[in-house]
Amino acid sequence: GNQSSDDGLEEAKCIKLLFEPSGGNYQNTGTPENLYLKSAKQNVCVACGSTDHHMRHYIVPYAYRTLLPDQYKTHMSHDIVILCPECHVSCEKLSKAKMKSMENALRDDLSKEVGIENAFCSPVVDDAELHHVRSCAIALARWRCTMPEDKIESHEKVVRGYLAGIVNAKCCGENEDGDKIMMKDEAQEHKKRILDRSVPLTKQQLQKACSVNYRVKNPHYISGSELVVRSLSGDAKKIENFVVDWRKHFIETVNPKFMPVGWCVDNPVVCGRQDEGTSSEADCVKRW
Repeated sequence: GNQSSDDGLEEAKCIKLLFEPSGGNYQNTGTPENLYLKSAKQNVCVACGSTDHHMRHYIVPYAYRTLLPDQYKTHMSHDIVILCPECHVSCEKLSKAKMKSMENALRDDLSKEVGIENAFCSPVVDDAELHHVRSCAIALARWRCTMPEDKIESHEKVVRGYLAGIVNAKCCGENEDGDKIMMKDEAQEHKKRILDRSVPLTKQQLQKACSVNYRVKNPHYISGSELVVRSLSGDAKKIENFVVDWRKHFIETVNPKFMPVGWCVDNPVVCGRQDEGTSSEADCVKRW
């Protein structure tokens, strides 16, 4: 049958395998990967060599890394290095500048696709109607006595319409059937009073309209980190190039002088064996 050791070595303190163990490039003793895995990691800032107050730094920004598939982040300490606070602040500033540039470019492309300028730039946008309500209410509260009658009438119409809409919203879907009918009847009466121009708007009602929040959630907004990771489309080669590009950025901008032995921009980006059924593009991606 198959043997897993030389005959006659039962009493030896070590065994010699008669088969090639499975594994990644770390089995090849001369590779940078093997040197990195076997090298002693110094507890110093990789940029300046400082031995005090260390901070963990993600070469691939954490906001991106956390959204990548598990094999690109699980057991992957290669792209996590130590920096002192001063070097960390400097490095983060440069990383954020690169992130902003990448994300803005993607936002511009998406805005062009949907035909709406700056559609993806902010998590909140101004609601024009609510902003108009607020402006009308402020004008009535501050300058009513000096406003022409037609302006007062048009501004009040806007404010009263908004306040009546709030009443409608509050009476929908309340409690059980009996209470709901009663609340709707009560709401209708309240709504009539609000819309009746012969009934002056109260100070409280004007204040409510003045303080309306016209900044609303942008339905088109996608966070920058999601935009960037989505652009990779889960493609193994794109992700590899993405990680390598961030490694190059770190080396070029920080110029670290104390990186671990064997650390290299071209070291593998994936941990573990390739799963069955994965795309053929993943075949050429180096693995640990």
